[in-house]
Amino acid sequence: MIARTALFAAFLSATFLPLCSVAITGCSTAVPNPPGDRLCGLVVWHKPASRDARVEIIGDWDGWRRPGVVPEIRADGWVQAAVDATPGEHAYAILEDGVWLADRQVPLTTFYKGKEVALGVALDCERPALHVDEATGTADGNVVVRASFQRALTGAPLDPASVVVQSGEGAALRAVRIDPDTGSLRFESTGFKRGKYTFSMKARDASGAETDDAVATAWVEPRAWDPRDAVVYQVVLDRFRGSDGQALRVPARPSDRAGGTLEGLRKAVESGEIEALGVDTLWLSPLYQNPEGEFAGSDGRPYSSYHGYWPKASRMLDARVATEEELDRFMRASHERGIRVLFDVVPNHVHEQHPWVKEHPDWFKTDCICGQGSCDWATHIKTCWFTPYLPDLDWTNLDAARAETADVMWWFDRWGADGVRIDAVPMMPRAATRRIVQAVRARYEHPGQRPYLLGENFTGPGGYQSLRYDLGPFGLDGSFNFPLMWTLRAALASETASMSDIEASFRAGEKAWVGAGALMAMMIDNHDVSRFASVSAGTSEGDSWLSPPQPTDPVVYAKQRVALATVLTLPGAPVLFYGDEVGLAGRNDPDSRRVMPGEGELFREQVETRSLVRKVGRARACSDALRRGSLRTILADGERFIFARELDGDPSGAVIVALSRRPSRDAEVALSSAFPPSLVDVVTGTKVDSSRGVIAVPRETFGVHIYVPAGSACSAQ
Repeated sequence: MIARTALFAAFLSATFLPLCSVAITGCSTAVPNPPGDRLCGLVVWHKPASRDARVEIIGDWDGWRRPGVVPEIRADGWVQAAVDATPGEHAYAILEDGVWLADRQVPLTTFYKGKEVALGVALDCERPALHVDEATGTADGNVVVRASFQRALTGAPLDPASVVVQSGEGAALRAVRIDPDTGSLRFESTGFKRGKYTFSMKARDASGAETDDAVATAWVEPRAWDPRDAVVYQVVLDRFRGSDGQALRVPARPSDRAGGTLEGLRKAVESGEIEALGVDTLWLSPLYQNPEGEFAGSDGRPYSSYHGYWPKASRMLDARVATEEELDRFMRASHERGIRVLFDVVPNHVHEQHPWVKEHPDWFKTDCICGQGSCDWATHIKTCWFTPYLPDLDWTNLDAARAETADVMWWFDRWGADGVRIDAVPMMPRAATRRIVQAVRARYEHPGQRPYLLGENFTGPGGYQSLRYDLGPFGLDGSFNFPLMWTLRAALASETASMSDIEASFRAGEKAWVGAGALMAMMIDNHDVSRFASVSAGTSEGDSWLSPPQPTDPVVYAKQRVALATVLTLPGAPVLFYGDEVGLAGRNDPDSRRVMPGEGELFREQVETRSLVRKVGRARACSDALRRGSLRTILADGERFIFARELDGDPSGAVIVALSRRPSRDAEVALSSAFPPSLVDVVTGTKVDSSRGVIAVPRETFGVHIYVPAGSACSAQ
């Protein structure tokens, strides 16, 4: 093994630039394999501050012995260390002149004696492997999967007869090419109906050594999707609909179960109600088995587990909400309509009834209760517990980290998750989310398939940098844009800020997250804060166990429409909390989680609000510019925010969005000469002459106007 590692290190040093720290596992820039071989052992790259620095690599392979591996500095200023490590995970550290340094190009970290250190993965090179190169589906039902067979160190080629491809959906792929010399595999079939298809592939080499399975996912749908296309609908299942699809009764106490189920949401999906909003992604409240009975909240009142955030069993469903058969049926119904499903996962804590609490007491932190006495959130957020009956997992314990990551992966492996929303991100070390993210990407991400991994990092106004910490190439795909949410409330609901502050908040986020590759989630409220409509009505303060009546003031709903239109037209992934589309009211939790009203309970202003959401949602679904285009500000002042969404600076397919609060006069918007001669306002259906390069945006209190090119598919929505 030492000889092989040394030979590989010499090959890598002579052939490739030092772009990766651990070249054999998830790197920010992949290093190609040597021809006919695989990358083995552990190869660490580091660029010290000076050529005179002394660098050591120490790790768990020899009990953290000092001195460690001492590499020589190359001519380009980098050092390279090849470590003879057994297959599997290895914790290590880079010491430069005795100082422990983070390895910034390694995706995973763990902990050693209180220090955060790198975690590399050495592959088992005694076995061959399969790698998914691409999986695609077309609107006419053609599916293509390409893969590569990588030989083991023995060098035995692929046995073509050993290749097995299975589909969880019962679909079949035809082998078009299997080349044992190059290891290239191609599968293709036609006649697939719309939906998601997952293929598990295995193979053996000529000596009989078998690969682990590789997973390829292909979607058959009208257009290729990525998370920028997402319009997310957040559902607290217990509060949405009953199994019969009908509205629920209001529970006697706001902390009681209302009886909503996944079946109720499935019926809304199948009826077209969800798609009518332009929604293509559903975020479900947690489905874990939760405890029976009531438990005291921080306010001393009794609470049930209706919300799902108290996992009692990590791989069992709560039958009060969904059975296995019902979840299978729901996933089929959603995927057949091109709707992605995000599961809400809770890796920070479990309920005290979870078997791990007794079986593995060393897997849990022992500290104070958040917000009680001297246990302030700011100082103790990484170690404190929500309540005495919700013990926090200790992610510095590697066994606990592995077990919890495997439990998160269960939602992908068993249920075909399209992504996850990760609860309580700031209460865990960044190593937690990175481990989850890397596990998901390593198994399920490939060209043509990208899961959406979204984190909940609750922040106040201006908390842009705190969100930045968990993003990046090795981090989450995105977080919830709480700073923008607070700005929308100030500018529209309470009118204590200007419309230009919305633009400023969005730009501040852009600046803070530049280079992170993040797709942020945009919302006006969620299950943990008071509802936007109640803030607008001035009834959001007070006892959250007392429910003020649903507002009737038309201005409340006019404000709601502008706020929703804002998040639906800005870059990012809009999130609609169930009931937002009808201006559902509510104080803080638990009142923010009222039952979804039935159709017969809605009054005119609520129906008009939903109608606006449907129009804007359809426009976003139709327009590439609204989903994926950049934002160019045209006007941002005290009462208006007008902007263009454009693809690659091409105004011919651009969309103009005009949002107003209480303007005193019309506004003229100058267009470039490349704009089409006429536009259509998808909100009012009015055709607008733009041939002179100018359009007039009318003076309108709490107005929304969205102009698309006349004659385009979007103008006919």
